[in-house]
Amino acid sequence: MSQLAANKVGVIVLWSFLAAGCAWRGGGPKIAPQAPRKAEPLAVESRIGQALLRPGLVISVSVVVAGKKEVDEPVKRISEKSTVALPLLGTIPVGDMTLESLIERLTDSYREFFVNPQVVVEFIRDDDREGLSPWGYVTVLGRVKKPGRVSIPATRDMTLSGAIQQAGGFDTSAKDTAIRVTRRASSGQTATYEINLRSAGEKGMLEQDIVVFPDDVIFVPELIF
Repeated sequence: MSQLAANKVGVIVLWSFLAAGCAWRGGGPKIAPQAPRKAEPLAVESRIGQALLRPGLVISVSVVVAGKKEVDEPVKRISEKSTVALPLLGTIPVGDMTLESLIERLTDSYREFFVNPQVVVEFIRDDDREGLSPWGYVTVLGRVKKPGRVSIPATRDMTLSGAIQQAGGFDTSAKDTAIRVTRRASSGQTATYEINLRSAGEKGMLEQDIVVFPDDVIFVPELIF
């Protein structure tokens, strides 16, 4: 091998070694650093899905054909047997159905009487404070002015402070730094957490003002002097 060829081989080997070293130090696949997990005051498990029809709920049903309302039932309360009575169809079972599935069923049924029926089914707000909500409720107890059930709104974004406000607000000698929230997981187990709601207002720790879930039990203890 000539001296010139040997020099070329040496240069190639040295270049390969340097390239490998650069790849080893920083040229390999880059792994994005994981963001630290945000500490939350309450471990939550999302159990909020589509609202299901059940006894006690109130719905409205209308059927429009060619721009004319052929069926208009503005207030229909679901019976204890999970049924509703509708014109032309009689009594039909609706238990554990979603609004979408009921609309599909009624559309098929009313096609026997109308051409291209447009069925509209909606939940109706029950003005009775103790009335059922399609999205469930929480129970607020302890040092609040109106203890009892608080219905979760359609937006399903009610916070702990909002639930307490719906229960009349804090009563005298309420301890707002140690509110207890008991939540049941889908496994059936329950856990109780202590929430310092005052820190949400005084220190801006809004994560303390958690979103409440159906069947949560909120207890506001009494401040002991």
